[in-house]
Amino acid sequence: MTDRAARPDPDRPVTEAFQGVDSPYWSESRTHVADLVPPTAARVLDVGCNDGSFGAALMARREGREVWGVEPHDLDAQTAATRLTGVAQGFYPDALDDVPGTFDCVSFNHVLEHMVDPWQALRVTRERLAPGGVIVGELPNVRHLPFLVDLALRGRFDYVDSGLLDRTHLRFFTRSSAHDLFASAGYEVDTFVPVVAMGNARFPRTSRVVARVIGDLSYMAFAFRARPVEQRDR
Repeated sequence: MTDRAARPDPDRPVTEAFQGVDSPYWSESRTHVADLVPPTAARVLDVGCNDGSFGAALMARREGREVWGVEPHDLDAQTAATRLTGVAQGFYPDALDDVPGTFDCVSFNHVLEHMVDPWQALRVTRERLAPGGVIVGELPNVRHLPFLVDLALRGRFDYVDSGLLDRTHLRFFTRSSAHDLFASAGYEVDTFVPVVAMGNARFPRTSRVVARVIGDLSYMAFAFRARPVEQRDR
């Protein structure tokens, strides 16, 4: 995981804010999401591929697997292009014009919440899924307890460079509203699991107890896998 020190200029348009500077987003392989990608998936599209770390990890899991990326940040797109099968620089789904073919899996790791219309993006994605194809990814959980405490008790809703209140987040989801997102776009969720629980890493048993007691309030994000509804009986 690499900490990006450079900060975008908040006065620049979102479409230009990270051009020519490092983005504030970490490079992650996200093993828990990679585990949701079907082993048989030969062609994968990673939307918001960052520097290509996640896609490269997927390629290492299956010989001959193609991983294409879509990435709006120019420097990250350049790095990803050295690791992946191909990268289209631009915003999704417009950049799909520069990506060939259909895919067995399309990944959205902390991407849908940045979109003006994630519902339409998911509908467009259906047209690029091969028969039996799935989508996977991760969404932040706005029902996370520390955020709710800040909002309810301190009256704070402070945007930051990255995290739950990333200044470029346009949409916010809970477990139920995330399911509504997928259903309204024509998908059926088959996996939806919490990713990070509150607690001290030195005391994992305590963390598990806290998670059981307060449920979704404990989790910062959810990993998901879903497939178009018409494929559910295949």
